Amino acid sequence: MNVAYDARFSLGQYRGMGHYLRTLIAGRESELLGLCATDESDSSLNLVASGFRFYPLWEQISIPRLLSNHKVNIFLAPYNTAPLFLPKSIKLVVIVHDLIFLDNAPLSRSLYQNVGRIYRRFIVPRAIRRADLVLTCSQYTARQLISRFALDESRIRVIPNSIAPDWFSSEPVEPATPPYILAVAGEAPSKNLNRALAAFARCRALSQDRAIRFKVAGVKEKFHPAFQAESAALGIANYVDFLGYISESAMHRLFQQAALFIMPSLAEGFGIPILEAMASGVPVAASSATSLPEVAGTAAVYFDPYSTDDMAATMNEILSDSALQASMSAKGRIQSQQFHPDAAGLKVSQFWAELCEIARIEPGSGSAHL
Repeated sequence: MNVAYDARFSLGQYRGMGHYLRTLIAGRESELLGLCATDESDSSLNLVASGFRFYPLWEQISIPRLLSNHKVNIFLAPYNTAPLFLPKSIKLVVIVHDLIFLDNAPLSRSLYQNVGRIYRRFIVPRAIRRADLVLTCSQYTARQLISRFALDESRIRVIPNSIAPDWFSSEPVEPATPPYILAVAGEAPSKNLNRALAAFARCRALSQDRAIRFKVAGVKEKFHPAFQAESAALGIANYVDFLGYISESAMHRLFQQAALFIMPSLAEGFGIPILEAMASGVPVAASSATSLPEVAGTAAVYFDPYSTDDMAATMNEILSDSALQASMSAKGRIQSQQFHPDAAGLKVSQFWAELCEIARIEPGSGSAHL
């Protein structure tokens, strides 16, 4: 079979969706054809670089042209969306990480994210109907696909996210001085950072350790001033650090030295930072929303993400109880093993074996084409 995939969000400083794709294709990079726009590159991948840089034009015009030119018979669309007009001879596999963009959430601070949400609302339902197979990262999102799109369960495969083995093999590290709470968030409203900042302010008022800090990674630097202003209004500007891009090794250290990790999201398709925290032995306070209890299980303490008082009380409860912290750390390390690359490896192998079978199916027999 001749398999191609959209490589664009797995190049450079890639994030969650790029990590998922890299895990999925690991060990097969030379066999698969990665597609990217003109002047994009990555020496670790087998790439063809040609086409528009603006993503909707790239996806809807450049990708179909490249697939035809290279006689591809299976296309892997890894970022929720897909080209609408593909030849019927091409089998389509769509990876749907979450359906957050379908929720009636407030507008983001990012114009790019707002435009992207409109684009996904139009494209995703059509891509799902066209797909021969839909891959997702959690049972929660699988259930959403079934309920929202009446998608036949037989067309869905669930392969959870994983992280590099190094995260699971680290020795315990002493927390930093002064201690800090860590969040890996973003500027999107679903990340709920506004309430997390308010909750931290309340937690400081409750805490016996007034030196405690709040470190926030994942927010794009151009949005730092807005959140810094919000922190100032809450009286915590001197205790909050908004971090720029961090390498994976530095991020690992950041987790290891944290006194507590907090995941305040209103919605997540999976929640990789929770997995990183648990594998690092850091106690986790998490939102009770969507997929997060599926990932953290009984290892986390949960709070109502809409209640800053509940969030603050949960943080303070963990920070003030060293025995609870030790218990949560141990439980987190055990829970994280469910998502170790070795555990995910079997499902990934099964996925690629199934693609070989799909490639042998006569065009049109396994999907409803537009």
